Amino acid sequence: MILTSSILVGFLRLLLLLLFLYYCNNKLIKRKQSHTLLQFIVNEWFKYGSLTIIILFILVQFQIYSLINFMLILLFVILIDTIGFKNLKNPIKFFKEVSKVRFYEFVKNTENKKPLKEIIQLEKPKKLKDDRVFMFYLTLILLFTAFLGRYYFYIYDSYLLSDLWIADLNKIILFDTNNWFGSAVSVEGELAISNLYSKLLDVSPEVGLQSLSIIEDVLLSLIIFWSIRKLTHSPIFASLIAFFGFVFLYTFSPIELHYLLQNQPVKMGLTLGIPGMVFIMRPDIIKFKNTNFFISFVICFFAIGLIDLFTLLILFPPFLTIALLFGNPNFKHFKLLALGAYLLGTFLVLSTYYIMCYYYQNDFLIFIQSSLISVTSFTYMPNLVIPFEQLLTYYQYLSLLSIVVLPYLIWFKKENWKAALVFVLYFNILVTLSFVNVEWIDEDLLRLALAAFIPITLGISVGVLLRLLNPIFQKSKKYNYFIASIAACFILIGIIYSQKNIVKGIKPSDKTTRIVLDAYDEISHNYFPLSYAVVNDNITQTISLNKHFFINYEDFLLDYLERDVMYHANKKKPNFLLKNPKYVIPKSVLVFVYKENKGEVNYFSDQSELEPLLLENITTLKKRGREVNKIYENPTLDVYEIVNEPKSSRINDLIY
Repeated sequence: MILTSSILVGFLRLLLLLLFLYYCNNKLIKRKQSHTLLQFIVNEWFKYGSLTIIILFILVQFQIYSLINFMLILLFVILIDTIGFKNLKNPIKFFKEVSKVRFYEFVKNTENKKPLKEIIQLEKPKKLKDDRVFMFYLTLILLFTAFLGRYYFYIYDSYLLSDLWIADLNKIILFDTNNWFGSAVSVEGELAISNLYSKLLDVSPEVGLQSLSIIEDVLLSLIIFWSIRKLTHSPIFASLIAFFGFVFLYTFSPIELHYLLQNQPVKMGLTLGIPGMVFIMRPDIIKFKNTNFFISFVICFFAIGLIDLFTLLILFPPFLTIALLFGNPNFKHFKLLALGAYLLGTFLVLSTYYIMCYYYQNDFLIFIQSSLISVTSFTYMPNLVIPFEQLLTYYQYLSLLSIVVLPYLIWFKKENWKAALVFVLYFNILVTLSFVNVEWIDEDLLRLALAAFIPITLGISVGVLLRLLNPIFQKSKKYNYFIASIAACFILIGIIYSQKNIVKGIKPSDKTTRIVLDAYDEISHNYFPLSYAVVNDNITQTISLNKHFFINYEDFLLDYLERDVMYHANKKKPNFLLKNPKYVIPKSVLVFVYKENKGEVNYFSDQSELEPLLLENITTLKKRGREVNKIYENPTLDVYEIVNEPKSSRINDLIY
């Protein structure tokens, strides 16, 4: 397996940033509703993830997008949110009171000679029922498990360096030039997040794009785990089953393993949509006042509209309808607020798109229809053990357990299961829509949504089953977390073992594309931007944007030797080079040479025919006295560096 280290490095940096923010939240802000790491991730992503997308959109439209501007605005918003609007009326008084409290704490700790370790560490849970420590370590384990569960399929990835991948990468890079829309208005919020990810964590745009789907699935898997904790009375076992179902149940889920790492706006939209659905049913979780609740959901729906209109216009209306009909009447005003927020947020985002369509002279209705129909999603699912329609029928039979039992628990036992019932009914509506031939409902996008809601339904059904078996486990209640964790681990082993033969039978994708990405990743870490040129196939030209110069094979073979002679003969004559810029060559030229591997067909197999010609040019340059080094070597690919000005391109040479 070719391991592009920046994918892992980016994930680890994201995790460290997340832990730092969690520490600041618990040490300085102390929001009780975000006291566990899991709850912190969901709450803050719902609030600030939505704001992030809107801030990116505004900055790009005003032509001022940069990482510094984004961070300044976001930090300002966080500061206002932390202080509160009431305290902003008299900020001096507020800061004086806060300063006094902190000063008294400092004096108290100094007089008591409190060790530094106790001062900086987080407050320990005072109650045994507080599962903060357990959930902290479990959340970290789930994060790494989900990451590895998706990254394993990197060897099967057919999305990398495809025409679609190149088009998406080009859009991501265009954000740096403050271009949200190209020649036509389209929904690009997900790719804007990828651009920010690459800047924030200091990875290349191509690595950011390749990591995007993994990060989406990791976040969505945590949200599914969290949702089952809030919808059922099984905080661990049923939640883990739902988590494993999403991450590891490859042969019973409507996904295509060869395009598992392709970014999907529906998944990104659901990372905001599913928490929003849970908060609508359980507003007591987030503990917002009416105004904050309404504003937060307006922002959320607007952000979802910037990410994926299918999630906003197709997936949400049926849920809101069921929520109003079957939800807890005690929270009815919150549901009405959510409905009002949905109408306002949808109106605002569609108005924004209408203005953009008018400005770019695009047809608005055609834009809406094209945004609801995906031409990049795939319905071919050879990994399924049974046909998809039959599989959905089995999941519906499984949901019948909840549909039959939950009304009894809700209206006779007076237990809090209405939110779970709404999600089960909603799942069955989505299944029904998948069998209905409606022009505006894309079956591929609906299947992607079902890939997230199937594990939720599975988790709810397991939770209901455990509720029925509750009298049996009542005596071992204090060991429930331990027993549930061990049982879930055995189930995970069974899931993986039962699918290993099917997964092994899937043909790995061409490894050349992964080798090329790895080579570019290594080059970007070792060479100073715009100090070198890359000689490669035209398909890779997009990777060169804003990073280095690009020379295609035809130009290198036809005229580079002539340019080399003229440059080195006249490089000490600046006036000549000013009058003849066509003879100027970069300080270093990196030549990608694809080797011919008999019996293996690879993505660049046509270019392997150029190997003798390229090596002939490189040999000629060596005879002329040019320094040539092999900087990357692989059975499929070699990369040669032609040094035109020593110690002028490598970062280490420039620093030391």
